Amino acid sequence: MLLAALTVAAPAVVPAPAAADTPTLVVVKTLGAVDDVHVMTRDNHAAPAHPDSSFLLVGGSRLSDARGYLRFDLSSLPEGVIQSAALRLSAVKTPSCGHVAREGIEVRRVGEAWSADYLHWGNTPVSVPEDAVTALADLPCGVAAGETEWPVTGIVQDWAAGAENHGLVLGSPDESTDDGVWYLASSETQDHPVPRLLVTMEVPSTPSTNGLYVSSSHRDGDHMWLASTAPQVYTQVRDPAGGRLTAEFQIDHDPAVPEQGTGLIWTATSNQTTDAGKPTVRVPEGILQDGWRLRLRVRAHNVTAGTVSDWSPWQSATLSSVVPEITGPEMTPSHQSDGVTVTTSLTPTFRATASHPFIEPLHVAFEIEHDPAAPEQGTGYIWSGSEPDATASGAQTQVTVPEGILQDGWRLRWRVRANAGPFASQSEWQTFTVGLTQ
Repeated sequence: MLLAALTVAAPAVVPAPAAADTPTLVVVKTLGAVDDVHVMTRDNHAAPAHPDSSFLLVGGSRLSDARGYLRFDLSSLPEGVIQSAALRLSAVKTPSCGHVAREGIEVRRVGEAWSADYLHWGNTPVSVPEDAVTALADLPCGVAAGETEWPVTGIVQDWAAGAENHGLVLGSPDESTDDGVWYLASSETQDHPVPRLLVTMEVPSTPSTNGLYVSSSHRDGDHMWLASTAPQVYTQVRDPAGGRLTAEFQIDHDPAVPEQGTGLIWTATSNQTTDAGKPTVRVPEGILQDGWRLRLRVRAHNVTAGTVSDWSPWQSATLSSVVPEITGPEMTPSHQSDGVTVTTSLTPTFRATASHPFIEPLHVAFEIEHDPAAPEQGTGYIWSGSEPDATASGAQTQVTVPEGILQDGWRLRWRVRANAGPFASQSEWQTFTVGLTQ
């Protein structure tokens, strides 16, 4: 019997049953094909099949027989019990009606490896008849029949039980009958649903969190510096069983500084989200105080299954309002004329030093605006500039205004901005005039 094949990449990981006391949820996992190709009798070792066709031709006629191959990767299936599985393909065109009754298309398990990049009629893999299934025999002749399914539960359960996973073989139950060629959509199609393998599983609920994050914060090794007393706190929640998930957050006083307080400060549970969601809560104003040393943790809840994860490790943190210190801001060339700072250059250079006690490097930038006292010359922003690389804490930053930015006679103002992670500061505005002849 000649058959077409649909292959699954890599050995399937055997899903294990859940422990008796672990709640489970029913999950449907949809897998797309990672390779597909159809093979005809004319394909040989010198001219193998082309894996980039938009269709998979399957079946037989007086002129040619055809087989189609697809590859699915089952490695993403979670641990659990396989309840059912279905192969879903789009029947783009059914065979024309003929003198031979159509038998449909049979699906079998493939018994040896194959490669989509070099597949021809002479090296198609053998198949295994156990758990074979047939479908499509009752579809109308010569039409686009839409999506169709083969129940391949037995085959997928064979893999779970330890059978080598080389995929599925798809073809006419008896190609000698020449009952027609089917056009099925491949993964390269642009106009039809692509091939899919749908696996329904009973999966243990094991919620977990991935990371603990705080807005307006800076991480220094294992410690976190917080710049806001009302930050947002968030995490990512996961559960292979799906369901509705929430995250529960806690903030405690640091036990190392009991003089600031002890025990729980604040706790909150997020709104519900889905697997891989990022639940977020905001600490209300008035709860935390500047200078406090804290610790934070989080755990995940699966509301649908009634399960909860372990708490994450404690994350230490310190609340701080210390912003960068800016010293020595200057512009050159410049001089005083009748109480006004004047630069005689269209490309002056600005310098300043910024420092921070526990964060480096810093980003230091200089800004120039029109002087609000001379709106007839223009208003608002003109230019900002910084060094290409961040500056070490305590080091001087120097930036020169490019040509073509400033004009003679303009009345302007400038300042320095310094950012150390979430901590930011800026100098006072200083006014000056561009006077090339002064």
